Amino acid sequence: MANEKFLTRITNSIINNSPKASGYVFAILWDLGQATSESFFSPKYSFTKPTRSLFGFDAKEFQKKNNIKQGTIRQNLRRLIAQGIVKKSGINFKLTSKGKAIIGKIAARKKLLEDKWDGQYRLVIFDIPEKKRNARNWLRSELYLLDYSQLQMSVFIGKKPLPEDVIRDIDLHKIGGHVNYLLVKNVYDKKRIR
Repeated sequence: MANEKFLTRITNSIINNSPKASGYVFAILWDLGQATSESFFSPKYSFTKPTRSLFGFDAKEFQKKNNIKQGTIRQNLRRLIAQGIVKKSGINFKLTSKGKAIIGKIAARKKLLEDKWDGQYRLVIFDIPEKKRNARNWLRSELYLLDYSQLQMSVFIGKKPLPEDVIRDIDLHKIGGHVNYLLVKNVYDKKRIR
């Protein structure tokens, strides 16, 4: 089972176009489909194919700017394998079905954030019991990823609708009865809204 905090960090870094080494590995594997560990360093392998431009950054420039070392890549590959996101097949590494699902989620989030705003605000109000703290923390992190602003401890406002997978996961976390989602036409204190 993939660690939720780890996945949130990767997702957040990619959405904000500031990926760390794990996001870099994700991008290369997404672009190439599969790669050897050397592909992360050799331009003749990893940068001849066109990118899918999901991540919005130049991998070659990223590698140069961040001085990524082979040991860091290997460590991140091991971590991604342990999380069930990447698998090794012979000398090649590729995304698992779980890894592809995560990429799909990241792509959907990026598209949603880039879509034109419809002029209506979304208000998410929740009162999730302490015994469901992990679910509450998950919801907060999802709201931050969707560029929602915190108005009060358990009140968030944003310009984008909650994706279907977030609504589904609210039910999976069994917190649906503790979460209210409102569509708001007018907000009079807009200084805290992104």
